[in-house]
Amino acid sequence: MEKITGNRSQVILTLIVIVMIAALASIYFWEPETENGFIPSTKGTIGVIEVYGVLDDTNYAYLLSQAVQEAINDDDVKAIVLEIDSPGGSAYLTEQVYLDIIELKSEKPVVAFTSMALSGGYYIAVAADHIFALPSSMVGNVGIIGSGPGWIVPSEVTLETGPHKITGFSPELFPFNLTNVLTNFAGAVEEGRSGKLTIPMDDVVKGSIWMGSEAINNGIIDEIGSVQTAISYAASIAGLDEWDVDSLLFRVTNETVSTEFRYPTIEELNERNPPPALYYLYMPGDIYMESQIPDTINFTASNGHVGDIIVDLSHDNVISPWILDALAEELVGEGLYMGYSDDWQQIENVLNNTKALVIASPREFYSNEEYIAINEWVNEGGVLIFLGDASATFLDPSVLQAPLNSLSDHWGIHYSNGYLYDVEENYGFYRNLILKDIRDSILSEGVDELVFYTTGAIFSRGKGVVKTSRDAFNSVSERGDTYSVVAMNTNNCTVIAFGDTTWLMKPYINAADNRILLENLVEAIASVD
Repeated sequence: MEKITGNRSQVILTLIVIVMIAALASIYFWEPETENGFIPSTKGTIGVIEVYGVLDDTNYAYLLSQAVQEAINDDDVKAIVLEIDSPGGSAYLTEQVYLDIIELKSEKPVVAFTSMALSGGYYIAVAADHIFALPSSMVGNVGIIGSGPGWIVPSEVTLETGPHKITGFSPELFPFNLTNVLTNFAGAVEEGRSGKLTIPMDDVVKGSIWMGSEAINNGIIDEIGSVQTAISYAASIAGLDEWDVDSLLFRVTNETVSTEFRYPTIEELNERNPPPALYYLYMPGDIYMESQIPDTINFTASNGHVGDIIVDLSHDNVISPWILDALAEELVGEGLYMGYSDDWQQIENVLNNTKALVIASPREFYSNEEYIAINEWVNEGGVLIFLGDASATFLDPSVLQAPLNSLSDHWGIHYSNGYLYDVEENYGFYRNLILKDIRDSILSEGVDELVFYTTGAIFSRGKGVVKTSRDAFNSVSERGDTYSVVAMNTNNCTVIAFGDTTWLMKPYINAADNRILLENLVEAIASVD
């Protein structure tokens, strides 16, 4: 009996020892995880990566990639804070940094603090697990700026193997290619802010900017806080009780990153990245406007050629034979000649022998005496053609449409300031309007659909020939309505107004039924006796 009892005691003791060993082993080998899947430790380093200024320098982007690699390689770095003060930059450099951060996030927790995260800056921010911002921080501006390809005058010495070898893209199709890039940006936002956004993506991709206090309500950011708040939060999700803070960018550069930056102009961007180029970049409006107006944009015909159709250049008009080349071709097919004159007195002297007068994007005002001369000619059957445009290429920002209205208003045709856009039908390049509301007129035969490029609205007492859908908005009034973009004063087609000039240019004349509209216009001119 005593022997049995002794054996039982030995078994119990052995079991106790086994349980204790198992418990100790489980404690030794157990790797607890936080809710984000990262192993907590009591002490470590919070690495800070500063993303400052305009990201258009390949060297700076390379240093940011090195800082990310440093964060991945250093086991003592337990979490990372992105300190973002950037309006974005070049698309490919922004994407490079974004993808680096996504790779880093798979290894260690990443938290963003933004004093400004606009466009590409926000693109990078959405790679983080959590985003902090100040109440007055500016965040958002989801969208793209594209510097499109131009046209080349080929050389017999320097040869290329294809029509797009130098330009890279078709000038006609490049605006629509922006849609694909915007889709990538929107996809990054949707993935990074999954389940957090409280506004539809259609609102996000409008390019709006939100203050931090607004952004927290729509899910663009997570919390209001300072960089210290972000560091403390990063330490908490990494399970740190004690931590040091170290600039990883300083580690790889041995220099302190400057917080000062200057917005570049379009010309400076194009010099650094020749078109075609894409930017996830916020640019203040005045810089953008100034950047779009070349110093030598006008064509001057000092000898004053005249013809069946005269193009006025005497009021600092922004027009040239390059823009009107397709019109000139169609006129020649009708046996008509188009001439240019920068001498108003000469134009007035030959008006009675002219079928049509083109007034395009003037920068100088017309006098009442000039109106009277033109009106007498119109009453005799002459065709007056107004070409307006809402883009900076054709406008003087100081006066906008006022010089054109100084003449067109006399015939009950007024060009509204601002451009029209439709984000419902035109995701991507929203200023390209696809126009399907074509009213009956001498210009409309065979025309089912048109594409206008940055057109303005025309308010007229007469006949609206081409109209937008109700989803079109005016950039100044920000009101949706059905706007006219082609109008006439009467049914007999004596005064015709177009809200866009670009549709006349090659290759844009080939879009939809644009060329048919041009053919109808030329036919109307040719019919003048």
